[in-house]
Amino acid sequence: MNFEAIPFLSLNGNAAAAITFYEKYLGAKVLFKKNYKEMKEMNPNFSYEEGQDEYITHSVLEIGANKLMIAEEEMDTTRPWQLGNSFSLCIQSKDKSVIHHLYESLVQHEKVTVLLPFEENVFSPGYAIIRDPFGIVIQLCVTVHDF
Repeated sequence: MNFEAIPFLSLNGNAAAAITFYEKYLGAKVLFKKNYKEMKEMNPNFSYEEGQDEYITHSVLEIGANKLMIAEEEMDTTRPWQLGNSFSLCIQSKDKSVIHHLYESLVQHEKVTVLLPFEENVFSPGYAIIRDPFGIVIQLCVTVHDF
């Protein structure tokens, strides 16, 4: 089977800032990005509130060997948008220097919260957890596995 599962973040007005953050601090490459103004040009029936021209309707980033999608809107429109504690990103590599470098890069940002500092533990030679300025929890893990 040839398919991929890609995490999708709905950031309720913070998507553009999050994309910029991930580019700067994680070296993300933007593969695709469409804002509300561009969407309206493609589809005259697309509507949005004044001042939201630069809101992101869809984006695809490449971070390391993986993809991440980011937009503004929640996917479950039957519930109000809410940042939850049931999702995190896990960035892993066998190369401890790569993970340590990403950790050091992320913690330079004044609005990043260190939830667990980078250190060795029973399952990893280097592991940390941070919360980014948009409330997304990111695990940074030096893996010892081949998966």
